[in-house]
Amino acid sequence: MYKRKLESVDIGSILVSQVQERHLKRVSLRDGPLIGSEATLPLFQQAAVVRSFDEEITVSDQIPIPQRLEDHEILIRNKYTGLNHVDWKSKKYRFNIHSFPWINGRESSGIVIRRGAKVDRSRFPIGAEVFMASTCYRELKTSTFQEFTVFDSRLVWRLPRENLSDGTSRKRFGLDFAAGVGVALVTAGSALSSFVDFNEIGKADPDKSLVVWGGSSSVGIFTIQLARNLGIFKNIIAVSSLRYEEYLKELGATAVIDRTLPPEELAKKFQESCPTGADYGIDVISKKTAEIVLEILKNGKGTKKSLVCLSGAPGEDVRTRYPSIKVENVGIKRFHEDLVFGETFVKFTSELFEKGQLNPVRSVKVFKGFGKFGVGLSNGLKELEERGASAEKFVVRL
Repeated sequence: MYKRKLESVDIGSILVSQVQERHLKRVSLRDGPLIGSEATLPLFQQAAVVRSFDEEITVSDQIPIPQRLEDHEILIRNKYTGLNHVDWKSKKYRFNIHSFPWINGRESSGIVIRRGAKVDRSRFPIGAEVFMASTCYRELKTSTFQEFTVFDSRLVWRLPRENLSDGTSRKRFGLDFAAGVGVALVTAGSALSSFVDFNEIGKADPDKSLVVWGGSSSVGIFTIQLARNLGIFKNIIAVSSLRYEEYLKELGATAVIDRTLPPEELAKKFQESCPTGADYGIDVISKKTAEIVLEILKNGKGTKKSLVCLSGAPGEDVRTRYPSIKVENVGIKRFHEDLVFGETFVKFTSELFEKGQLNPVRSVKVFKGFGKFGVGLSNGLKELEERGASAEKFVVRL
């Protein structure tokens, strides 16, 4: 099911600052997991650093490694990190960077090497393979474009395993695929939480309809899977390129509509696929597409309708024409600010991963640095900006 592509890079074409090994050796921490005991940490680590909005990203080996953890925190040695558009947009368009030097990166997978006093030892033994999504944008210790990341263990996923008939088990997917899960999954869950209570699964009226514009994006892929597993939607309509129709239907979409159709024809196709109309909409793409989703939502029998926007809400002039439809932007910070929601969501999705009912994006492109920290990141971010990814996730092997 899964496809992995390795991206070769020309190291000489990338401007990465030379890292001097002048403080402490890192041999054991970088070459493999430490099983059975807490790690002895060096004081500093390597990280891809934004020093100003105008300079190229460079590599520093002078970034401190947190030596003390809060009660529920774990220290993860990152093996892979996922790439997201915010990682290059924040620097180019000067937002979400609050001081210099700054470290980006919002998701990763790796190995647990140290734990706070109240961390569940059975769930997170030393050496456990995990993945995470950092929604704490202002806390650089939670960023992932660095060798080590600190995060609240209650909001971290274990790599799921499948139990086999002979009594053994195996990983359902590897750390490479896991690195690209966190941000998209949390974003999808946060969007759905605007009209779904993850504590009330199975109790809602299973006769609602959902439209997802941007179905083949990583967020769309997780939204469709979560919506299917919630069991409360009669129809899950994805708007996407038709080249992904079969894949999206396998994930749970009841219909896929060609995103390139003119708005009038697209609305007609939607009416054919969902005669009773949609109750909820999630737009992943843009302000313009969000306005089309709003137009779609106006029809139908439902009285409580809602649109969640990820990349720009409809203009006020458009929204005033539909005062009965609630429009809001996705709030992914809820994942860490509302611990009850965050823990509930991790528990719910962990069970789905374990059962094989929730899966990563089926294809990842892995960027390698060939021993040069920062090279894979530079190449991956450049390609993400210039080409983008569709039904595919970009990750970097650190």
